[in-house]
Amino acid sequence: MIFSRNFILISLVCSNLLLGEQVLSKPISENTSTPPEIIFQILASEIALLSGNIPSAALTYLDVASKTKDIGAAKRATELALAIGDNETALKGATIWLTVDKTDVSARETVKVLLLVTEKYDQLMQILAAERETFRGKGNVESFYNELSVLVNQTKNVKKGLEIFENISKKDQTLPNVMYSRAMLYYRNGDSQKMEEILRNLVNLKPDHAQALNALGYSMADANNNLKEAQRLIKAALRFAPQDPHIIDSMGWINFRLGNLELAKKWLEKAYDSQPDAEISAHYGEVLWALSKREFALKIFSSGFKKKSE
Repeated sequence: MIFSRNFILISLVCSNLLLGEQVLSKPISENTSTPPEIIFQILASEIALLSGNIPSAALTYLDVASKTKDIGAAKRATELALAIGDNETALKGATIWLTVDKTDVSARETVKVLLLVTEKYDQLMQILAAERETFRGKGNVESFYNELSVLVNQTKNVKKGLEIFENISKKDQTLPNVMYSRAMLYYRNGDSQKMEEILRNLVNLKPDHAQALNALGYSMADANNNLKEAQRLIKAALRFAPQDPHIIDSMGWINFRLGNLELAKKWLEKAYDSQPDAEISAHYGEVLWALSKREFALKIFSSGFKKKSE
């Protein structure tokens, strides 16, 4: 296995927001400066929620946030809009939230994800370019690219995700984590040749990069090409990261490709016990099926399907 394909988008943002929190910075009864019309809007929003009218409540909270610049109202508007899939309203709420508190990491991450989802790529690129310089100034540019990789991998528009990463990283493409992320994005975009080129350069630069060794070996095994070299690469990866379930899975898969079914079963069982995700389950199930353990294989396939659906 190269990497998990279970990418989370809006749910990742929702997890950073607290549903049901106090909307204003202070309770209404204590916030004597709150105009009566704002208090009325808050109450109207909560009544709308009780009746199930989330769109109305989200828009009302957004209006309150626009007028008051209250972070609580902006967050409430954002979370309610996300709950109904109204990404444009959510973005407006999150933008107010970030404008009020530019240091809030959750606000910034929410805005970036929503700009990606709503395909406002120029605005997203401006934010990312500024962030890169901030991280560079702190001497921690590698962390920036780790976060950028997670972000762009969340879009279904793989070509655009690759384009964003390439544009932002053009000054830093000799960094090992940048090279690896680029390779994986090219792989997702269907360009295995470019992926292999980057990974070979990375392995030459950093021979102990277990993930690069594994990704290169697995891609060959999955394509059923250069199996002996693939096995050598995966064995090398395993030496550097012997407990990594993805690399253990790759070892099982290369043995399956080589026809070593019992050995493949041993490795894949170990990977499955460690991390029974959808892809490991698919590999393990296929080997069990080939060994005529079909009832057990169907259970494993079913388990993997459930994991993929979660």
